[in-house]
Amino acid sequence: MLVIAHRGASGYAPENTLASIRLALKQKCKAIEIDVQLTNDNYLAVCHDWRVDSISNGKGEIKDLTLSQIKSLDAGSWFSEKFAGEKIPILEEVLEILPKKLLLNIELKKKSTDTRNLEEKVIEVLRRYNRIDRVIISSLNHNALKNVQKLDDRIKIAAAIDGNLVNPIDYIIRGDWRVDIYHPSIDYVSRKIVKQFHNCGIKVNCWTINKKEEGEYLETLGVDGIMTNFPDIFL
Repeated sequence: MLVIAHRGASGYAPENTLASIRLALKQKCKAIEIDVQLTNDNYLAVCHDWRVDSISNGKGEIKDLTLSQIKSLDAGSWFSEKFAGEKIPILEEVLEILPKKLLLNIELKKKSTDTRNLEEKVIEVLRRYNRIDRVIISSLNHNALKNVQKLDDRIKIAAAIDGNLVNPIDYIIRGDWRVDIYHPSIDYVSRKIVKQFHNCGIKVNCWTINKKEEGEYLETLGVDGIMTNFPDIFL
């Protein structure tokens, strides 16, 4: 079962920072998940929350802040004084420190009302860094995933779900897209669902798994991968 470091080793370091990613690498993780969204001046900020309030000493939404404003923030002290001065990185900074063989899961953070070209920006950077074949792009915004597929159908797509669909396999296979991986919350997965997806050639990775017994349970269901804030307890 693949262990994916959720926002890096975010149980031990501030999420989505280079410190968290470096720690995941130190723990010998083979896969890392990060979140990406556009700044006001169209840079690819690695940040999960729409607002910086909870993960920095600043205020406001990423979409309203420039990269310069974001880089002026302390994104580490909220977690621990040990990480004081840690910054919100951009996608390029993450790719600079990742080994080419490592699998990277990029979750696109894009609201349905946002018409900006997040998908194009991400793909352009991945091409520049020659990372197309070692990346998964996931999102709760499934229209964004369809856009990614139209732009470059070599990229593996993961449909994230935060809810209890009546018939998830039917929703996935009858859509106008090709889904490679299904990303449900642990609350919405079962042995039957895993089997249905496997029968269609689709892998299943669950989030967010932070207890050893949860990981062991999901492994008995046949789940292919888990996302965790504490990757070392599963490695």
